Amino acid sequence: MTLSITLTRTPGEYLAAALDRPATAPAAVPVLDPTGRHVWPRRIAARLGLPLTTAHDPDRPAGPAAAAGDATRDEDVLLGAALTELRTGREEHLVVAVAHGDDHAFAHPAAVYALAKRARLLSAANEDDIHRTVRDTAPRFLTLVGPARLLDFGLVTRIRARFPALDVGVLYAHSAAKLSELVLKTLVYPEAPATADVLIAPLLKGDEPLRNGQLTVYPQDAVDAATFTRPAPRPGVATAEPRDPAEPAPMHRLFSVITHGSEDYLRLTSQDILCGLTPDPAEQAAARRESRTLPACMHGGDCVYPDARRWDPAGIPAQIVFANACLTLKLGTQLFGSHNRFTVAQRFLDSWAGTYIASPLLKDGTPGENLLFHYLLDEGATVGGAVRQVNDSLRRWGVDAPEVLVIGDPEARYAPAAARPVPDAVTCQEEPGRAEITFEGRLPAFTRVPLKDPDLREAHRGGQLRLVPAKPFGGKLPLYGTFGETADGEPAALVFGFQERRLSGTETSRTLTAAPRQRTAADRIVRAVERYENLAALDIKLDKTRSVLTDTANSLPAVARRTKDHIADLTQSEPLHRATERILANCARLDRHLLDTLLRLTETREYHFVEAYRPTYAVEEVRSPYGECRYCGEATHRYTSAHVLRPWLCRLLISCPVCGATQDTEDATVGIAIEGDAVLAPDSTTSLRARITNDGDQELDLLLGARITRGKPHGFRFALSPDRLTVPAGGTATSHLTITTGRPTSLHAMLLRFYAVGLGRIDFAGRDLRFR
Repeated sequence: MTLSITLTRTPGEYLAAALDRPATAPAAVPVLDPTGRHVWPRRIAARLGLPLTTAHDPDRPAGPAAAAGDATRDEDVLLGAALTELRTGREEHLVVAVAHGDDHAFAHPAAVYALAKRARLLSAANEDDIHRTVRDTAPRFLTLVGPARLLDFGLVTRIRARFPALDVGVLYAHSAAKLSELVLKTLVYPEAPATADVLIAPLLKGDEPLRNGQLTVYPQDAVDAATFTRPAPRPGVATAEPRDPAEPAPMHRLFSVITHGSEDYLRLTSQDILCGLTPDPAEQAAARRESRTLPACMHGGDCVYPDARRWDPAGIPAQIVFANACLTLKLGTQLFGSHNRFTVAQRFLDSWAGTYIASPLLKDGTPGENLLFHYLLDEGATVGGAVRQVNDSLRRWGVDAPEVLVIGDPEARYAPAAARPVPDAVTCQEEPGRAEITFEGRLPAFTRVPLKDPDLREAHRGGQLRLVPAKPFGGKLPLYGTFGETADGEPAALVFGFQERRLSGTETSRTLTAAPRQRTAADRIVRAVERYENLAALDIKLDKTRSVLTDTANSLPAVARRTKDHIADLTQSEPLHRATERILANCARLDRHLLDTLLRLTETREYHFVEAYRPTYAVEEVRSPYGECRYCGEATHRYTSAHVLRPWLCRLLISCPVCGATQDTEDATVGIAIEGDAVLAPDSTTSLRARITNDGDQELDLLLGARITRGKPHGFRFALSPDRLTVPAGGTATSHLTITTGRPTSLHAMLLRFYAVGLGRIDFAGRDLRFR
């Protein structure tokens, strides 16, 4: 399809260009910039080879709005004309312009986007209007458009919780001009998609790129950051933005990464990070005035990774960015100043990216998420539909909370929609309630196998359908399995990996069974010692003199991890019966020694509890939103996680996506709050309070402890008074916590970890401490 970009300087020109759509002329997408510079639209046009026109160009084909003369270019008249036309737009796609007060300028990009999509446009006065319209019209796609400060996690998560079948996208910016740029990219890129995808996987071992069609995967020792981007601005040195970029690589359709990260950085290698620092001096100055939660490098400290090479997200030419890392999306709440320009998400969106896909929460990601999105995009799935299937798979696998969000157009397609035939090497035999999928000779990189049996369809709807290997698939690279749906709504098994590979050895076939979840040998582990043995799965090393306890403790975590791996990774399919038989024989011999060991270790070491239990617990339910964060007021999320071998043993984690606060308890009867001003200063003390509530029917005798992550080398000291509490049933108790701060080399945020331990249970709370 032939496209052009129309450069405009006023809202009237912008709306008029959107309304001028002569049937005989090539499609033109307008973009607004009151300064007339249009820096990023010009770069995009040059990169994609698209022609540019200007709104005042006399050679521009005249349409209805242009022919009516200058009077019709009054922006109110034009906006009214757009709204009139959009009342009869497609009900399949609802666009909501979220604005109030003086934010009416953001309605112009919303109208331009809705006109291009031929969608319905709703100007939302409140959230109830959105819910009522979605309920009454039942759209497939919903796009929220408006200023960043009005589009928050609470709004998005409430909509997604109420309408789970809806594919939701968000288009936001901090000015109408920047929003028009994002609208331009979401409209232009699907019509001129790039032809190369990249997956950066520094958590995957390997020193050679893996190539599969247009996808190239870079394991940890194959990543050269200079191949993808340019050096980042130096901390403390302001340069005017935008700069003329050195463009080191061709444009990618998809730049995907799975790594460690945070709001303001993504790790590419052990020595390279993508840095969210904006080089705009005005943004830096404004942020210093209005926020005390800036990155350490912005208030005189060093980088969180002082020895790392820093690279600029704005130098990565990618149409879509998929960031599989912790906390890399900030929406609404302005953590780093009014424009959040110190987040990697904002740096991508302010430059090349037209779509940014990430979770706002803490993540335990798997490359399966990135690969599944890539393959579904190749099949012609919409961006929103592909992300919905990624979220469904996260829910099925229990890997993480299904909270991946789309910043961009959820209806965009980057490949023609086409059914992928089942490869010749794959056969499927069905019987009532069961299907056997056999691979002969080779494992294709991606396989979609429709399942037609009504019993399988019902199990799929109930979330009980499982893929189980008859024998281990083997291989060095993971192979993933999940379920999706065909265009006809039938369940389909999806099996995929990094590359196609041949099956070798004496057996050149592998079989998967698709059936409702059934009890396994691991389920026979007796309940009598579950709590004590479960503590051994939490990185507790038992007394070496007690060989039976040591054998049990060391065996069960491996069984639990392997059982969880089976849900997603088909290569981790070793039989479980040997380990479970040994555990069944040993579990009855556990005693109170487990509790004594836990109490001693809790007194003497910095125990990372959440990270310790995550490998053996799977996320079963997420309530989003759950309530307001007691510290910052943002909408919180509550995970209910269950042990993969004993699902009735649960953890309840309440997480805030903005300030990072957490509460992690064994059940809902205990609550922990860290009260006080959580601000540190070098060579000083900070006083906080730990308040514990007990809504249960038995009193709690608790041992208390607190540490800061990686705080020991920096000279932190902690004192709790008292350090033991008895919390009566239905009552509350308080302990005073004093933190003595040394002189840390980095003034980055520090996570306080508070523990209340007693009688085999561990309750935990975390809160970010920031430097004044």
